[in-house]
Parts: sequence; structure tokens; C-alpha cells
Amino acid sequence: MNINNKPYKFLLFLMLFSLFLGCVKDDNFSTPTVECNEPSLTANTTIPQVKDMYTFGGATVIDTDVIIEGYVVSSDKSGNIYKSISIQDKPENPTAAIKISIDESDLYTKYNVGRKIYVKLNGLAVGYSFGSIQIGQAVGTELGRISAFEVSKHIFRSCEVATIIPKKVAISDLNDSMLEMLVELDNVQFREDEVGQSYANPDNTETVNRVLQSLDTNCNLQGEVIVRNSGFSNFKNQLIPEGKGSVVAIFSNYYEDYQLYLRDTDDVQLTDARCNYTATLTPTITLSEVNNLYQGSTVEFGVDNNYVTEGYVISSDENGNFEDTLIIQDNIENPTAGIQILLDNNTIFQQYKVGDKVIVKLDKLYMDIVNGALAIGYPKTNSITKITAGDEVNFVFNTNENETIVPTTILISDIFNPTYQNTLVTVDDVQLVSNELGKAYTYYSGQNDAVRTLETCGETNKLSVFTNGNATFANEQFPEGHGKITGVLRSNLEIRNTDDVQFTNPYEVCPVIIPKILITEVADPNNDVSSRFVELYNAGTTDINLTGWKLNKYVNGSTTVSSSPIDLSGNIIAAGDFIIIANTGYAAMFSDTPNIESTYISGNGDDSYELIDNTGAVEDIFGVIGEDGTGTNWEYLDGRAVRNVTVNEPNPVFTASEWTIYSDANNTNITNPNTPQNAPTDFNPRVR
Repeated sequence: MNINNKPYKFLLFLMLFSLFLGCVKDDNFSTPTVECNEPSLTANTTIPQVKDMYTFGGATVIDTDVIIEGYVVSSDKSGNIYKSISIQDKPENPTAAIKISIDESDLYTKYNVGRKIYVKLNGLAVGYSFGSIQIGQAVGTELGRISAFEVSKHIFRSCEVATIIPKKVAISDLNDSMLEMLVELDNVQFREDEVGQSYANPDNTETVNRVLQSLDTNCNLQGEVIVRNSGFSNFKNQLIPEGKGSVVAIFSNYYEDYQLYLRDTDDVQLTDARCNYTATLTPTITLSEVNNLYQGSTVEFGVDNNYVTEGYVISSDENGNFEDTLIIQDNIENPTAGIQILLDNNTIFQQYKVGDKVIVKLDKLYMDIVNGALAIGYPKTNSITKITAGDEVNFVFNTNENETIVPTTILISDIFNPTYQNTLVTVDDVQLVSNELGKAYTYYSGQNDAVRTLETCGETNKLSVFTNGNATFANEQFPEGHGKITGVLRSNLEIRNTDDVQFTNPYEVCPVIIPKILITEVADPNNDVSSRFVELYNAGTTDINLTGWKLNKYVNGSTTVSSSPIDLSGNIIAAGDFIIIANTGYAAMFSDTPNIESTYISGNGDDSYELIDNTGAVEDIFGVIGEDGTGTNWEYLDGRAVRNVTVNEPNPVFTASEWTIYSDANNTNITNPNTPQNAPTDFNPRVR
């Protein structure tokens, strides 16, 4: 027979409930009292004395009855501090602290902040871990964590729980003696580029470093320190506060790098208005003046010169060009100077957009020629390299002012003018050279870099356009029309995106121009060495822009170009006309103003000259490179060498039969030995 027991169970419940109510006289429930038994231990050693027990070379096992005491200042409740506790010798104004490494989590439940503890070190070890001396357990010769099964034998809770008063310090005052103390930093804020970001990465468990800056009452930067945030912390998704105020944290280190560990975000009180550090940086030097500091070798800006400059961003790596490079110029329109800054960063455009005004602090940086143009970066061997990732914010400050950049419109004849180096230009009236029609910016496949060549009909200069193989448009076809192109001009032109190419007109078929620039006279007057000169002649039918051309000199049989060659840029030599490059006494001697005056023209009868065009090719030559002219068929000592009027084609290989040589030397190899030439009567510059 089945019996229903539910009514009986219900009655039993009512009786028990009534009995319970009868025992409660009011609504106040008493909390059980937990008694605390103070351990019978007395500290016999200080924390500094324990640190002194460490001997270099591995974990030092302690085998005597060493006891220390301290107050817990750390907490792993938020997950930002992992399997360790930090203790200091006093709740306020501590003089020493140390980390204890324990193979156990949720240590805050036993060793809460302020809890006084005793540590029996007999059987434990002190060792060097990540740059600081810590307490743990020896694992072979290394320092490991104290086993969870051993903790109760060595660490004992006192009944005392003190209020911990953080040690107030400035970032600049932090030192090794404060490691593992609870510190408080006032007048601090997170770095500008980190505002709006989370403490760590919400998408993974990687540890992330943020940078805390200290500022004075005038918002001048006083120092920086890393705030290290675990990817396992429960606050990693929270956004970094943008204000200024105080931060309390455990001061620790990773080898030589000091860093702070937050216990939780309650320790971050940035409630005051943020300082604008950038506003305190006043430019002390213009970009033009910066460029002028370069004299052919690496420039060290030092730390005491207080070099601060400013400019506007003109480059963008958003589409893959300008890799690891930020380029700025001094004005938004008609700039007079620009410079490139090398950064180890593949998303520069996110921090510095085209048109952003930036302040650049040059202290501790260096300058040299990179990619054919002046650049700023870190030193490397005899030149410079990229500024380390993350360090750029210590040197390049975004004012958050943005302007529209107006490119300078130039012609292809202007591209070698140094005024336009590292500036944004629009080169008008250009198109691809015929043999590159149908090609991609780089290649239709792969990721190799490439250079495309542009021309203007009737001009000898050619414009090289560089594209990075990783650019988003690298494998697209280069436009085949005719028009204008905008980009940053360095040794090549580099565009930001395909909108910079505006070839809206039909392609033009250009007549072929072959320059015919000859060296037609080399002079070494017997009576005046300062009147030496070299004459160039245009034997062609078209005016030639000599921008990018140069004249090299080789002295005494050297195979190396002497000093700095003559730059012929800025000179246009008309068909049938001359260019005179002369020493300083020429003008007075010949009553003629040379096109270029330079002491570089100092050939004394045995030195050769070489004419180089804007592609780097040898256009013409006088003399034999690597051969001293003394006693040769081209010796012009105290005389002159004149190109025969029947010669109207440049020759990159010296041919003695093309020349008539006059010399004071008794040399039967030349056409006119023992015939010194005196200026001005024996010379006829600008005449063939």
C-alpha cells in the first residue's frame, strides 16, 4: 500500500520553523567571533640583512633560524599581480621591502593588505629574479616559488592589520632601494597616445605596458615610468582615464626597467584636468636651420642644445607606402624645408595624419642622409636607423591641430632643386616613358618594390616614382595618360595613394632628346693658377637643363673623385652656348663672370675631369681616370687642352686625337710641347 508522506513532511517543516523563530528575539543576527592567536615569533633579521645574504651565481639557501617581519602591501585580488606578495618593513615611511614568490593564487584571502606577517627563512632561499633580489625556494641552482604545501611552515599571519600609508615619491626619485614598496605618485597622467585605450588588450591575455608621465605645475614633463598591466587582470578592458592626479602602486622592476603594478583601479585617481605637455614645447630651431646643421656627416643633436622644431605631416603609410617613415615640412604652403623621421611603426598614420602639426624634440636624436634625403633617427654604426617602436612619443608630439596641405606645383626641370627635398610637390606635365606603358606600380604579382620613370616631352630630366611592394595598390596598373602627380620628393617621388596620380589627358609621343654636352676647354694658365677654368659646350639643338648633372675631378692619378664634385643644378645651357666653371681669379683676369665659381677647379696639368649626367652616367671626359697626366698625351701643365672644333659628340672614353694640347712640359706625346699659355691673351673662353 502506498502512503503519501508529503503532509507529514510539511508539518515537520512548520514545527522546525516555529522553533527557530522562537529563538530569535529581534532582527539583529550576531556575527561569530573569530579568535586570532598571535604567533610566538620574534624577528631577528631585517629585510636588508636578508638581501645581503644573496651571493651571486644562483639561489642562496638559508639554513639558519632567520626570521623577518613585514607588512603586506600587494594584492592579487584583481589578477594583476601573480603568485607573489610584497612586504615592507613599516606601514608608513618604510625603509626596505622585498617580494616573496609563492606557488599559490588568491593570496589576498590570507595575506590581505596591511597584514603583518612573519617569515621563517630556514629552508627557503634568496635569489636574483628578473633584476631584483626575492625570497623563494631553491630549485636546483635557480630561485623558484615556495610550494603551496610549504607555505604554512614558513609564513605566519600576525593578528595585526595596519593601515598602509603609501610612500609619496616623484618618478625621478624612484630607485632600487624602493623596490616592492607601495608608492604614491602625484601630478601624473597617462601618455597622450594611450588615452582612450584600455589598460591591456581585451582580445588576448598578453601583458601590456602603459606609460605614466610626471609633470610640474607648468605642465613640463619631469619623468616617465611604465605601468605594467596583466592580460589576466579583471580591469584589462577598462579605459585608461584621461585626467591628471595620483596613482598608488607596487614599485617593481624588470631588470633595468622600473615599472608599477596596480592592485586595482581604485588606486588610480586621475580626476584633475589633464596637462597639455605639447603646449609647453616652444620651437627653438626651424627645419631650415636643422637641415643646415648637416655638413656631410652624421649630426648629433645632443641633450643640452634644447633643439625643438615643428612641422606639418605630409606622408601617410595608410596604403603601404612611406614604410617606417614620417615626413614633415615647415609650412602648409610654399615650404622652405622638410625632413623625414625614421620610426619603427607600421601604422604611423593612426598617430600622425596628413596635415597634423607636430612638435619634434630633437635631443638624443641624430641626423644623416637616408634614401637620398636628410633623415632623423637613432644612431647606428656610422649612420642612423629607426626610432624604436613606442619611443616616438618621446620625440614627436601631435598638437592635434590639422591643416590642409597645399602641394607646391613644379615642373620636371625642378625636381633636383634641393629646395623641394622632403616636401609635398605636384609635378605637372608628366607621363610614363614609352617603354613602361602597361606596367604596374610595382609588378602585377609579388611584393617587390619598383620604380617607374616619368618624363616631360622636350626635357632631359626624368622623374623616378617609387612604390613599396607592400602598398595596397602595388599590383595595379600605372595610369597611361598624361597629367600631374603629387607626392613627397626625395631621391624619388613617393605617392600616398592612387588619387595622387591625375593623368587625365591623352598620352603624348615625345621626340627623343639626346644631350650633346662636351668639355671643350681645360685651362691651367701659366701666369695665374687662380684663373683656371673648365668650359662646357652644348653641341646639340635643344636647350639642356643641367639639374642633377655634376663635374668630377680626379687628382694625381686617383681613382676616387676629389672632395665634393661641382653640382651643375640650376644651370640651363642653351644650344650652341657655353658654361664656364672657374676658380676665384677668373672673373678679374678675363673680365667675364663664370657661371659657377669654385676653388674645386684646380687642375694643374695632370688632373682629369669627368662630366656626369642626371642619370649618373658619364657624358664626357678629359684625361684618363687612375692615370697621372705627367708625361702622357694629355698633359696640359701651365697650358690648356682645347677640343677640336670638328668634334661635336660627347665621348665617355678619353680619346687624345680629339684634343689639341698646349703645355710648358717638354713632352713629345702632346701636340704642342714647350708652349706655356698666359692669361688672358692665350685663351678664348666661350668661343669655338
